[in-house]
Amino acid sequence: MCQNQTGLAQFPISQRPGGAQWASNSMQDGVPRLFRKSCCATAVYPLVLFLLNAFVCVRLFRVEYLDQLKSAEGLFISLARYIQQHQPSSDWFPMWLGGMPFSYVYQPLLHYAVAAAAFLFHASTASAYHIVIAVTYSLGAVACYYLARNLCGDPAIGFAAGLLFSLFSPSLILHQAARVDAGGLWAARRLQALVVYGEGPNVTGLALCLAALALLHIAAVRRIAVTGFAAAVVLATVPATSWPATVALTLGMFCYLVALDYEELRASLPRLIGIGGLACGLALPFALPSTIATTFANANAMGDGLTPGVMRWICWGLLFACMALLRFASFLLRASFALRFALLYCLSTGWIVMIAVWFGIRMVPYPLRFHLAWEIGAVLAVCFGLRQICVQWPRARLVAGALLLVFCSIQLMHYRQYSRQIIRPVTISDTLEYQTARWFDQNMRGKRVVAGGTVSFWMNVFTETPQMGGCCEQSIINRQIATANYIIPAGYGSDEQAAAYSLLWMKAFAVHAIAMGGPLTREQYHAFPFPGRFQDRLPLLWQSGDDYIYEVPQRAEGLARVVRSADFVVRAPENGVDVAELRRFVAALDDPNLPLVRTSWRGSNLAIISGTLEPDQSLSVAINFHKGWYAAANHHEVTVRGDGLGLIVIEPGCSGPCEVQLSWHTGWEPPIALVIAFFTFAGGVLWAWRGTSAPRNGIRQLT
Repeated sequence: MCQNQTGLAQFPISQRPGGAQWASNSMQDGVPRLFRKSCCATAVYPLVLFLLNAFVCVRLFRVEYLDQLKSAEGLFISLARYIQQHQPSSDWFPMWLGGMPFSYVYQPLLHYAVAAAAFLFHASTASAYHIVIAVTYSLGAVACYYLARNLCGDPAIGFAAGLLFSLFSPSLILHQAARVDAGGLWAARRLQALVVYGEGPNVTGLALCLAALALLHIAAVRRIAVTGFAAAVVLATVPATSWPATVALTLGMFCYLVALDYEELRASLPRLIGIGGLACGLALPFALPSTIATTFANANAMGDGLTPGVMRWICWGLLFACMALLRFASFLLRASFALRFALLYCLSTGWIVMIAVWFGIRMVPYPLRFHLAWEIGAVLAVCFGLRQICVQWPRARLVAGALLLVFCSIQLMHYRQYSRQIIRPVTISDTLEYQTARWFDQNMRGKRVVAGGTVSFWMNVFTETPQMGGCCEQSIINRQIATANYIIPAGYGSDEQAAAYSLLWMKAFAVHAIAMGGPLTREQYHAFPFPGRFQDRLPLLWQSGDDYIYEVPQRAEGLARVVRSADFVVRAPENGVDVAELRRFVAALDDPNLPLVRTSWRGSNLAIISGTLEPDQSLSVAINFHKGWYAAANHHEVTVRGDGLGLIVIEPGCSGPCEVQLSWHTGWEPPIALVIAFFTFAGGVLWAWRGTSAPRNGIRQLT
């Protein structure tokens, strides 16, 4: 038993109390006893935990499409499919929300992994997605085991933490709404989030978060280069996978630092900052500064974004005060470093959730999603607390172990039954989502469409037809797209008024068709509450039961339209019914006296627009304006700007035949990020290769 229960010894081994004996007994070839445990600790425990979780979610390994069509996983499968076909790391992404740089769409690591798995195993993208998330779900408990084991130095406690993390969701105690939603206290909440809500990136990100914290602690204990580099690599995977998991990791690292005493913090902080810097360099291509800036800019505008005003800052201040009090109390009670960390992490993540539940104050966007992160701290706190009890009363260890095994055996039956209830295959060709997508694919020839709810979620799994909707709120680079996507389904006033407003916005954004359903629609969210608004107002193109596709009449076939310079929208509309300038613009689009142009796309980054124009005529291209767009008319560079709708305006200044080349370039940011990541990785490899094999002074592992 270590004498120092606070966690660190910052002196040479020979100068520590009992240092010489500790060195001879606990060190062998520079490796602490912690890292030379039995075969059980090294292989059997992790293998059992992986197989246990794989047994729970075994159906995911062999299912292609689930009947959980309300799940957002269709969006993630769409991204993986797009990656398979285009390798679009530096491309413009035209499928969703009027277009955006691909780096803005969603953190891509999981989607690249799915695309790679589909290629390697010759599987469909949907099958590969379910295999990958089943593996990452199962590895979450393994990562929890390694974190708990390395924090407390006890493989048995690590195994207990892995079992609890696998077979119990403590958030169902904390959060009543989650308990009701999951179907009871004994439900598999993490599996439900993965399957029913499509939280593949978040669940995968949390598994990586656990692994990153475990390696960070190892790097603090074993102060050699290879542990620091390994920690940096795994840390970098979290922001490359999920923003919520990145917030959870940031909180975990902060709690880790707070749990240290002053001497420990002073000795470890430079190394931990260096590891964090390495991780930032490695993650840079997956989390560009412009992507981070766009995400932060959208945080307050999202549907469940930050609470405006000072209340969220007051809540943050109170959280830090409570963490300081908890830290003081834990030192006063001589709690172990592992227990201090677990309690602090439990407090910080639980605070974010419960402040939102009790007071409606959102300290971070979508705070209720962090109940899964809270489970990590809760499980660790319970296991480390029991460990300290068992240290005082050794006989309690046997009783606690027996009770845990009985509890987990019962829970395993509950989890298996629950997984069978929610993991059910579906014949995808029988679904409205598939049928609508295939009709669009065969008839729209790449023209933009509007679809709502689950049809929008799943459309681009089966077609590359671009749509006004898609994913995700944090990715929007044009707020007018958000306005249009709200007013088109929501409507305003009577059916006649709603149809008129919707038609204005759809024509402005070059939408050619809209899919919607009536009261008996098979679309599961019933995204259009006024389904009769377009009957007898728009041509009906397709019908299946109470689901319809209507044509939106447009003069121009493509995204490029000719408009007089005086007819552009100048002032951005304040809302969906602020349409005075929009009416003038749409009237110009319908003017038969204006010429039409032909548009030919060569990939997603280059379009050739040709026609006959007058000097006062400009081009409106229904694509979101971005600083990366450039244009040349008859081989001379011309002005490209955004209008009040956030769409591209090209002023070619042509008189007669005109060929405009519109191209998008990533700029210097992605190449610079790749160069930084390459040199960071090369430097890390060199550091690890040349580093000493013997650990230097660091956090002394508590046993």
